[in-house]
Amino acid sequence: MTRPEIPSVGDDGPDDWHRLSPWMMAVRPIEQLPQLIPVIIAIVFAGRGAPDISIILALIVIPLVTIVPWLVTRYQVTDDHVRVRSGLFTRKVATARRDRIRSVDLTASLPHRVLGLRKVRIGTGGDKESSVVELNAITASEADALHGNLMATVVRNAPTRTVTSVDTPGVGVASPEELSRLQWSWLRFAPFSLTGFAAAAAVAGLSAQIANEAGLFRQGATAAEHVYDRIRDIPLPTVIAVAVVAVIVVGVVLSVSGYVLSYWNFRLIRHPEDGTLRIGRGLLTTTATSLDENRIRGVHFHEPVLMRPLGGARLNAIATGSSKQPLLLPPAPLAEALRVGRLVAHDGDELTTALHHHGRAALIRRLTRGFWGGLVVALIGVVAVIGPLTWPWLIAAAAAGIVSTALGVVRFRNLGTRVTDRSVIIAPPRVARHRHVVDRDGVVGWASSASFFQRRRGVETAILATAAGAEAYAAIDLEPAAAATLMATVSPDLVAPFIARSSPPTDVTRPR
Repeated sequence: MTRPEIPSVGDDGPDDWHRLSPWMMAVRPIEQLPQLIPVIIAIVFAGRGAPDISIILALIVIPLVTIVPWLVTRYQVTDDHVRVRSGLFTRKVATARRDRIRSVDLTASLPHRVLGLRKVRIGTGGDKESSVVELNAITASEADALHGNLMATVVRNAPTRTVTSVDTPGVGVASPEELSRLQWSWLRFAPFSLTGFAAAAAVAGLSAQIANEAGLFRQGATAAEHVYDRIRDIPLPTVIAVAVVAVIVVGVVLSVSGYVLSYWNFRLIRHPEDGTLRIGRGLLTTTATSLDENRIRGVHFHEPVLMRPLGGARLNAIATGSSKQPLLLPPAPLAEALRVGRLVAHDGDELTTALHHHGRAALIRRLTRGFWGGLVVALIGVVAVIGPLTWPWLIAAAAAGIVSTALGVVRFRNLGTRVTDRSVIIAPPRVARHRHVVDRDGVVGWASSASFFQRRRGVETAILATAAGAEAYAAIDLEPAAAATLMATVSPDLVAPFIARSSPPTDVTRPR
């Protein structure tokens, strides 16, 4: 097949349109296979009674899925915009203005890589799918050239940054800086992400559903009875131990496999010449993401419960655009996550500094919610599974309440806030440690709320509003004076007219 020529920036006029690679006709059916399964089943069943109908349906469906989308999809690249036109019956035109481009992602699934293609996703700063313009199938060299052309827009909007070259001392040049890359020792964190166990459960559920629909359960009933008879002769503790080990082994294998598939050849590189961060990763499906550093408003630091004993953590950016929480670092050593977080956020000790705890009322609320929550869940579980409540099960439910109360203490210890000269740090009350570091320049508003139970304890929640990340970060169970001081310290011009201080404010910029 011939390869379409990609235009240079600014070469296209209003009436100049180009087609994607003809290989799109091969890639599109593979990508849409899950949606086409019902159609395929319908054609197969129709062919049982009337083969002619099956042939006619196939002749209609195949061109609609392959040839027609390629014929009706065109694109153009000008100095002002990138525009993609598609649709046969309903015309759709997606436009990305060059001065609004904030991210360019290059993705290649296994079919794309076999055919030498790339998928280009252009983000324009919005948080909806409609703000993304996509070119599904262009050649790898054309995708790289288009990426360079589009990200050149960021150079005009980004502040000038230079790095002194080692080869030519004294000469300011912009050279790429590798912030981090995957190390094989990081694989030790993969089994503790629970991803493999979730995948195993999903695969088991899907397999059971398929087997039930195919009647395999009925066909294998006799064999299952023989297996059950043999298992019944084995001591119960042995059966349980073998089952637990099997689940753990399958979960570990799937977790490690998923980690390798997702983060193979992971690299995080800063390009000072255009002010972007570029993340590349993937084994079968490769992904290359470019982020405008001016759109990053902070970082999200996360220590999962199972990874903490091993010293593992994850790191995501808090950014604006179509990808609001892009991955900066997969599960990796704690020291590496802290180092990369400081490099990306240009912060000092915000990821490790002590936080201001929220007082006795917040502790009581964590303990109360932990005890009653754990007790109620345990009782419901016992009634649903066992039936009547007996003293042993009541004691087990009380023990569950005590354990849940202890977790409430952990949640309180992880809860906190702090304001620095550059950032606002908010840590939610969770068992797993989370720390959201948001630039003060990225704060666009505040809100406060207090539930009935919070009002009884004399606390409230201060909600930081920003256009980046989750868009709202809640500082839970603050005393009213501390909440008012937090908002006034970060955004004095914004909230000062709405705050009436009846008592001396509490300093939230320093830990107690």
